[in-house]
Amino acid sequence: MLTYTPSKPSPQEVNKKRSWLLLLLVFVWLWPGVLHHDLWTPGEPYLFTTASQWHTAHWAVPTIFGEINWEASPLYIWLTAASQHLFSPKQMDAYEATRLTNVILIACTFACIGGSARQFLGRGYGRIAVLILLGCTGLLIPAHFINDSIILCLGAAMCWYGFSLADRRIMMASMMLGGGWTVLSLTGSLLWPLLLILLAFSLLLYPQWRRRRYFLVLLISLLCALPLMLIWPLALHQTAANIFNLWWRYHALAPFGGFRHFEIDFSLNYYLKNLIWFAFPAWPLAIWTASRGKLKKQCLSILAVKWLSLCLLVFAFMPQQHQDLLVFVLPPLVILGAAQLDALQRGAVAFLNWFGIMAFGFLAIFLWLGFIAMNYGWPAKLAKRAVYFSPYYRYDVNYFPVIVACVLTLLWLWAITRQHIRGRQAVTNWAAGVLLVWSLLLTLFLPWLDAAKSARPVVQQMQNSLSEDQLQAFSDKRACISINHENFSTRIVWLQYSWIPLQIDNPACNYRLITRDPKAMPPPQWHEIWAGARPREKNNIIALWVKTTETKE
Repeated sequence: MLTYTPSKPSPQEVNKKRSWLLLLLVFVWLWPGVLHHDLWTPGEPYLFTTASQWHTAHWAVPTIFGEINWEASPLYIWLTAASQHLFSPKQMDAYEATRLTNVILIACTFACIGGSARQFLGRGYGRIAVLILLGCTGLLIPAHFINDSIILCLGAAMCWYGFSLADRRIMMASMMLGGGWTVLSLTGSLLWPLLLILLAFSLLLYPQWRRRRYFLVLLISLLCALPLMLIWPLALHQTAANIFNLWWRYHALAPFGGFRHFEIDFSLNYYLKNLIWFAFPAWPLAIWTASRGKLKKQCLSILAVKWLSLCLLVFAFMPQQHQDLLVFVLPPLVILGAAQLDALQRGAVAFLNWFGIMAFGFLAIFLWLGFIAMNYGWPAKLAKRAVYFSPYYRYDVNYFPVIVACVLTLLWLWAITRQHIRGRQAVTNWAAGVLLVWSLLLTLFLPWLDAAKSARPVVQQMQNSLSEDQLQAFSDKRACISINHENFSTRIVWLQYSWIPLQIDNPACNYRLITRDPKAMPPPQWHEIWAGARPREKNNIIALWVKTTETKE
């Protein structure tokens, strides 16, 4: 009897298939949260306005309403301004064009992390590292919203790629390492590039790194990076010497301050506590790799230990507590986690897979129930909570996002039913679970979240409270609204969502827009005609005051 035995697919065909699946997973992961919503507080409005007000006359200085925004990364502002110019308003609106910058930068970060893992660990490990990075929930906000910490993540990833190439391709390694230092210097702080330059030279203390090729990489990297790192400070000095002196004294080593005013505080507990969820499952896998001891004397382990030790020292005494800064520790944790993933014990693999299925499965069920509750009123208790947290939301069901959510749910169910789960499959399932929950949140719940996190409903509520005569007076410029020049948050809101112009510190205006405490009362000559705030915002109430004489008229 003749039998037919199908030929097994070659390793190249398997790798090609897995590469396409990874690219598809990354592509789907990139877009939820980028499209179809307003600016969400607290970070997006400030950075978007800074990018929108950037102009070529003073290109080196990020400003917002004429004031220098020292917290904004200059490189991020340049890139977002360019993206707005290229893609808005024809291809997409200004908000989406700005967020597109983060999409491009995180894609470059994935490429650098995958390339460094492949160079350090071998063929196939780049995919594992990218999958682990996809599963880190702390990366979701910097990657999908207007957030300049993505520059810090990209600079760190470029440096890792440069280190990984140091023993093979000298020029490419020098370009990536020097480019990473340059990118980090354009965060507006010299702290991060100085740390990595110190790290790069400290590796010469170890015989594994004390090689002629690495010497050449360091030399070429410095020769390329130092002139580029000087461009922005020199541009600041050329713009105005007092601006450069202000940066040098108080912001050159941010978040610690500057060379004249240096601050420290103990924040280790904060960063370690947030690292637990921010970098999961990268840090447990990195601990597993460290416990194996097989990488103890290799270049990778030395670099990772030195990197993490420096990060531990910096975060321990950092005066600023900002969880997005933890993106700086993701590259070593991710690549260490990928190193021994295939050797992960069956019990650990089963637990990681089970924990991911349970956690993301229950979250997906909750999100589907929440979607039904907020639009159709069942279950009643959940519907009441939905109204409590987002009272401005009105029934808004777009069937295309619902179809996308259904397809992703079915694909996730298919993924978790696979048998013979190993370390790679468990990490893939975890990344797919993160993608599922994030996609459900930003498809089914997007209008609900937009009504809660955007200030547009508050502005519309104020305009609806005005009479037709008042609106006509504002239109004819017979009346005006004054606002304090330091009230940036309210100025941004009205600039984006209202057609009524505001005048800065104009005492001749009969109306005044202010941000007050809940118990604050207007002065005797003023009368409050409207007050509002975003849902659950109890401390900052936006109010419109009118002079008493205007009320009598």
